[in-house]
Amino acid sequence: MTAAVELLPAAAAGDEDRVAEVVRVINAAYAVGEAGLWVDGTVRTTPEAVAEAIRGGGMLVASLDGEAVGCACVKRLDPTTADLGFVSVVPERWGSGVGRELFRSAEDLMRARGFTTAQLELLVPREWIHPEKDRLRAWYERLGYTIVRSAPFEEIGVHAVTDLATPCMFLVFTKPLARP
Repeated sequence: MTAAVELLPAAAAGDEDRVAEVVRVINAAYAVGEAGLWVDGTVRTTPEAVAEAIRGGGMLVASLDGEAVGCACVKRLDPTTADLGFVSVVPERWGSGVGRELFRSAEDLMRARGFTTAQLELLVPREWIHPEKDRLRAWYERLGYTIVRSAPFEEIGVHAVTDLATPCMFLVFTKPLARP
């Protein structure tokens, strides 16, 4: 079964249940996907951050049988580049095609808004190998994304560096958005 992906209207930022549903998806995905990177008790996102992303007009939510199972957020970086953030799929749906459908929908949205380049960032530990991060890196590369640089945590991270359990950095990927 293919996930249905919808672009949330900005007004959904005021729907506390919908915001909580998206927060649940993101925190569930990142709890597994970033295990060991954060100090115990650190949450990856908050209702306030998700509501702000929804208000920005780029929050996509993937659903199966009426339940949110994934999300991604498109945000303008400059006139030609959009960032793809909050990419999340609940762990029990990893490998089911939900992530691929989110990427397809996000890239279509970027093209429709006139962007020619997609960018995303992957948080990785600086001093050890993280199996989930290696899996994501390989998957992003299979989707056509290329690492263009690394960035210190402080440049991109929204949390305090003291929330990290280990030193981390971001790998910054881009992909040209050719017209289909």
